[in-house]
Amino acid sequence: MAFSRERILDSLARLPFIDAGELAMVLGEPLATVHRALTALLKDGLAGRVSHGTAHLPSSQRYYLTKKGIAEAADALGYDTPSDFVRAYPVSRQWLALLIRRMDAVASIYRLAATLSPGVDGRETQVEFQRRGRFDAVITLHNGRSFGVVRQGLALRRRSLYDRLRAIAEYHYNRRPSVVLVLVPSPWEQRLTDEFCLNAELRDCYVGVENRETLEAWDRAVWISSNWVIGRRYRTLEQVVSEADAVPRFHPEAPERKRASLPDPERMVNATPAFGISPAEKRVLDLITDHPMIPREHLARWLGVSDGRISQMTRSLTQAWGLVEQHGKRSDVRYTLSERGIGYITRRDRAQLSTTMAAWSTEDATDNHGQPRPLGHRILTWQRQTGHADGITWFLSELAAEARAEDASELQWSIPTARSDRAFNRGEDAIAPDAVGHLLVNALHVPFYFEHELRARHPRGVAARLRPYIRYYRSDAPRDDQPPFPTTLFVVDTEEVAETYASTASRMPAMKLPILVSSRELLSYRGLLGRSWRPLWEPERAPLALCELGAYEWDKLRRRMRREETQQTC
Repeated sequence: MAFSRERILDSLARLPFIDAGELAMVLGEPLATVHRALTALLKDGLAGRVSHGTAHLPSSQRYYLTKKGIAEAADALGYDTPSDFVRAYPVSRQWLALLIRRMDAVASIYRLAATLSPGVDGRETQVEFQRRGRFDAVITLHNGRSFGVVRQGLALRRRSLYDRLRAIAEYHYNRRPSVVLVLVPSPWEQRLTDEFCLNAELRDCYVGVENRETLEAWDRAVWISSNWVIGRRYRTLEQVVSEADAVPRFHPEAPERKRASLPDPERMVNATPAFGISPAEKRVLDLITDHPMIPREHLARWLGVSDGRISQMTRSLTQAWGLVEQHGKRSDVRYTLSERGIGYITRRDRAQLSTTMAAWSTEDATDNHGQPRPLGHRILTWQRQTGHADGITWFLSELAAEARAEDASELQWSIPTARSDRAFNRGEDAIAPDAVGHLLVNALHVPFYFEHELRARHPRGVAARLRPYIRYYRSDAPRDDQPPFPTTLFVVDTEEVAETYASTASRMPAMKLPILVSSRELLSYRGLLGRSWRPLWEPERAPLALCELGAYEWDKLRRRMRREETQQTC
């Protein structure tokens, strides 16, 4: 059955920048029917389309009403003027600017809404984006089940996310949707956020990693939720929907339309980097955001592309869009966010500009003593510890490259220093590794913490450096943070220092923990995946390869490493 012109205009006005497949699922109509209706609008000049993709979603064509389409929709839907129409629908210049700035998040929410929707029999789903407030959007199914979506981007601090979730937990029941869905960048933040929701008594809250599998899989158990009785549990989207309250108790407030100017959608679309940069370039931008002042060769090695390809992508980010600054020349080229780039990720992730500027800005400032310094504290840290920062990006980029070169191996994700701290034992103790990640090596899962240590070189300093991890492994946090158990990788500069770590560990009775040490010298010679790692739980043993960790298991009762009866080999 063909769409009426009024219905497709109404749908596209309520859901700007949605693709045809998502729109068909949200409206509960066949894709062919929706596609024909959109094609008719394109032919008449009432709709436009633009390509958009993210680092975790493939590029697709997204549709929006043109200036002519807005005038036609206002007339067809019974509004006296287009000005009245843009006050009632999110197609004003202000609303389109907001959606374009958050376009990567908008795409994720549309994809999630399409997966939640039944997609048949005209059962229509409502998607309401929020200009302000704690939720990014609210998705309401045809039967009244509602889902509030909260997204944490790379620019949004963990504390800011927790403030939003704490406020949601305090909402009156009729001000909150049936279920709260939280999207986070990695499994590390997923488990920490789940723990916070449990402690904040935020019930009916499910946390998922923002990737294609989470957004599109109906029957994959990738959403986690915890309670005090059962503990942590994994749920599919099908189970999440079935457990949601079917009583339509949530009544969203009418959106503010105080300012609703007529837009020029075509010009706005062509002027924004959200549509202008490719998914590969967005991946580069994400790495630069996580690792400011990253060297060009580390960036190329990490992504597995040539130096020429990196130059091509960064040229678009630096010259065409001005999101990235290039520092240094020839063999010491580095990249970091520009002022415009900081503004872009701030608006994309609904963060505070003052906070992001204070983290990434290279603008000249002065400290309390009148001495010059960069405004951004992450840039200042890089200036003071350049060798340490370069060691972190060298390790992660080499690990990604070596894993890519082997079958059944992959660096699945990593977290930078700025987001890797972990408080445990009710906040009394903490660790702050230089990076957190998850490596798949020869089909063996190796979750790890990484420490690039340049200062602790003598027994006393080494023992002090290891004690926080002794307390950490004695707690229950490792099992919850990085199951089945995380390995800590210390990298030092010379083999002499590595020997100091091994001899110091041999004199510490508590050091039967999954901690390994290696040196830049040995890693450069044997490789990160080669037999380069000395196990501190067996200091006299010859170096291991990471794939040989399959021969050991973590004894949860005695809190120590032990060899499995059936040893596994690489």
